[in-house]
Amino acid sequence: MKNHQNKTRYLVVWMALLVVFGTSGVLAQLDPDVAKSGYADTIFINGKVVSMDDQSTSTQVGTTYQGIAVKGEKIMKLGTTEEIQSVAGPDTQVFDLKGKTLIPGIIEPHSHMYGRAVQMLDRLGFKYPPEGVYLTQATADPNDLEKTQGIIRDAIQEAVTQVDPGDWIVLNLGRHPEEAPQQLRLWQMTRRLTNRKTMDLWSPENPVLMRPGLRGNVNSKALEVLEDFFPGYADSIHETMHGDVIGENIPEIGWVGSQEMSVITWELFLEKLPLNTLAQAIKIISEEAATKGISTFSSRIQFPKIMSGYATLAALGQMPIRLSAHYEIHRMPTDPQQTRQIYRRTGVLQGIGDDYLWIDGVASERWDSLYPESCTGPDTVAPPHIKAREVCPQPGELPWDTLENAAKAGWRLAGVHMCGSESARSFFKMIDRARAINGWTMQDVRDMRMTGEHCNLIGQQPDIIQSLKDYGIILSCGPDIVGESPAWVKDYGEQIEPFIIPFKTWIESGVKVVGQHYGSTPPFNKLWQAVTRQFDGVVWQPQERIHRVQALKMWTSWASEYILKEDKLGTLEVGKLADLVIMDRDYFTVPVDDLLKIRTPMTMVGGKVIQIQQALADEFGIAPVGPVYDFNDEDVAAQFLGN
Repeated sequence: MKNHQNKTRYLVVWMALLVVFGTSGVLAQLDPDVAKSGYADTIFINGKVVSMDDQSTSTQVGTTYQGIAVKGEKIMKLGTTEEIQSVAGPDTQVFDLKGKTLIPGIIEPHSHMYGRAVQMLDRLGFKYPPEGVYLTQATADPNDLEKTQGIIRDAIQEAVTQVDPGDWIVLNLGRHPEEAPQQLRLWQMTRRLTNRKTMDLWSPENPVLMRPGLRGNVNSKALEVLEDFFPGYADSIHETMHGDVIGENIPEIGWVGSQEMSVITWELFLEKLPLNTLAQAIKIISEEAATKGISTFSSRIQFPKIMSGYATLAALGQMPIRLSAHYEIHRMPTDPQQTRQIYRRTGVLQGIGDDYLWIDGVASERWDSLYPESCTGPDTVAPPHIKAREVCPQPGELPWDTLENAAKAGWRLAGVHMCGSESARSFFKMIDRARAINGWTMQDVRDMRMTGEHCNLIGQQPDIIQSLKDYGIILSCGPDIVGESPAWVKDYGEQIEPFIIPFKTWIESGVKVVGQHYGSTPPFNKLWQAVTRQFDGVVWQPQERIHRVQALKMWTSWASEYILKEDKLGTLEVGKLADLVIMDRDYFTVPVDDLLKIRTPMTMVGGKVIQIQQALADEFGIAPVGPVYDFNDEDVAAQFLGN
């Protein structure tokens, strides 16, 4: 009986098709893709559709098409304009590119863009900080430490007159544009700007956070509040800031790192912030990122509030762009012995999530560090006071033990700051210790695709290059690190230059390299820096320039492997997710310096237009979507050219 019913239904459907199409001959003429999936939702025709499906280290882009068709969240077809038009139906949106270039969506492997969400909260009715004042007007003296200390003092003392006792004072000390190379950072890192007891004199009744960059300071009142809110805060900062190594009592001097400062923002100040409000702030900054062509980004997620905000946005189905999250929950200050074991207690969570939000491993900022702390060990020679700044990971230290325990538990280590050559060797040794416990082969390690970040002084010694390949490490390196070159050369001399992100050597040697810090103004400035090796009008190590196609691969096809989604993202191929970007200039043919002028007037994520600017929307005959560009002025490009 059931079989008879199925045959009847089949006959009815077949007769209906005959009525619609008249003859079976018409059915035979139907495009096979339409017969299989139905008509496309959106097609783009008459363009230069660059697939980036050549994922080799060559300077070839792979296949270039005239058009692309999208069905649902995925790419349905690629081909000539005529081939793409064949899958268009009466309800298909047809966008004529008129020769414009279309590429895969940009994958930003290392960005902390969610930090800007805090700046959006006032739009959403939330005062930050809830009780107190946030100061941004103070700027360091370009080269005078004593004057800079006076600026800090005056700003804090003035703030005390504006708040009630017990209210927070947060001072963001800005870098002066005429500052000597990395001078303010050097003062921060070497604990010379101020200290806890000095700030107590300026503000005895108000908790103070003074944050001039990667390192900052808190006074006694702040430490008291933090120790009450985060039991174990003082012990934690002593270990994470390498107090035993540098021979100082970190709580006593009130010195804090970037995450120890950020936890104040994310957990203390935002304690009572509704998650829906935070989710909407994250949505705003994500849509702004899309105006720069970013469809996916990857980042360390240090605090529960950040993860909760993204989880809330994802649950609402409102994620504008995708997030590949490295878990770094051990950066929540607490009892250091508890921290060491945290990832052995959570279970291995990498892989949890969907195509908009997923966990891809465990990260750690505090493995190595940027200028002036990068660990080159015996690879370089410098005066004792210079070498003493180097922070070199050792077993028994909190960052080492935490990561080793995570690896032993089976976590992929991704987003680990690996800045100097000797710190890279330490990372290999730490993996070997976990490998011995777990019985991993080297292929098992390579399959995990662990990653190292920043890589400013990893260098090109043969043993380093071979180990990077043997362990399958993917390096995520911002070409803007070239900007540290003057400071490194000042301290170490010309011997240091070959160490500074040798992109070309790495790529030609078979080391896997992706970009980072893409999301700046203008959007393609980091790719331009990778191609030119230029910073502030000076070219550094020109022999390490790479081809513009290789630079784009660092943020598309190669980056997709970093985020463990190479089967779905990074290239334009049938069946992959429809993440794509239209450019207003042809990245592949414009003069090199015009890379700085490229804008991305449309970004699509999963078949949905996240942003389209007014001019292109008018061309396509649709309404604009998303925020308006905030970087229209071409004078911005001149800043990168040193003009």
